[in-house]
Amino acid sequence: MKDVGVLKDSERFYYEPDPFTKKNLCYIPHAGIYHCDQHYIVEREWLDTCHVIIVDEGSLMVRYRGEEKKAPAGSLVLLDCREPHCYYAGTDDLRMRWFHLTGSSSTAYTNMLLKHQGCIFYPQNLTSEIEHCCERIIKNVKQANTSPHTMALYLQRLLTQLAELNSEQEKGNLELLLEDTIQYMEEHLGQSNLSLNQLAEKASLSTHYYLRKFKEAYQVTPHRYLLQLRIRHAKKLLSTTAASIENIGETCGFCNTSHFIHNFRKLENITPLQYRSLWK
Repeated sequence: MKDVGVLKDSERFYYEPDPFTKKNLCYIPHAGIYHCDQHYIVEREWLDTCHVIIVDEGSLMVRYRGEEKKAPAGSLVLLDCREPHCYYAGTDDLRMRWFHLTGSSSTAYTNMLLKHQGCIFYPQNLTSEIEHCCERIIKNVKQANTSPHTMALYLQRLLTQLAELNSEQEKGNLELLLEDTIQYMEEHLGQSNLSLNQLAEKASLSTHYYLRKFKEAYQVTPHRYLLQLRIRHAKKLLSTTAASIENIGETCGFCNTSHFIHNFRKLENITPLQYRSLWK
């Protein structure tokens, strides 16, 4: 092995695609199973391919797009090698599988994933299906007579699984943002001027996108949800305190008493005073 820090028990594999594969399919020109010591380092300005590294033991340090990060055992590293990049052993005993991939939509997929996820997929986020794809890819690379169509299928499946993983994470992050705005509503429902723009800003989303995603998640608009929160709080005050209708309306964020009575009747089909009488 010519690479610095690569030990003798390491393996490297090469593949020369036929014209059809080179033009139409995603394929792996070279790959490897490496055992490295602390001297292992790769630093490049440019290489016309994308790169996947699976860290099996030890850790790998990655410098990419102005950041330096640690990829622990069990993680997957994804790089577009057309940008400057560097990675090196973070421990003395590093074991990893790697492959370059090119062709078809590999570059577009890679850069989409880099944009939304970053260059490291950590172990807690990876699925058994992703690990299975990686195993099959390395196994097929070692077999000289592997069908290029089978290899392309596994590569496409791996990229798809990573993209779906990213979608699930985005969904989870969005749910947390929406939940944060609901908590904000609960804490500020007494503010009569609490607006949709404020809630969208709280979530760091555009007003239109926030409105659409909130409605998809809760089947009502943010305005309706806030109104329901206010009426629910008003019902609690009506049944447990002797506060006046005017005071309760103000406490719950209604701009005036008539506005409070109108909305209470709209949701409950009775007035606040009638509701209170039910609890006497």
